[in-house]
Amino acid sequence: MTQTEIRQKLLEIAIHEKVISDGELPTGELAAELDSIQRLTLMVAIEDHFQICFEPEEEEALTGVDDLVALIAQKVRS
Repeated sequence: MTQTEIRQKLLEIAIHEKVISDGELPTGELAAELDSIQRLTLMVAIEDHFQICFEPEEEEALTGVDDLVALIAQKVRS
């Protein structure tokens, strides 16, 4: 799965989970763009969809969508 495909699926998940409403992924830091409930909802939906598990320290280290996409790609390959 390419990073472009992951980014597209991430957008679909975020829209489905009502984490975003404007049809665009956040461009800044995730912690600044999403409240804690939105972020938790998104992370759980990502784990369910991709059948992966994020460690707490991995989640804390994420800053933006690019980091999230890269982490998903790494975990999907593993």
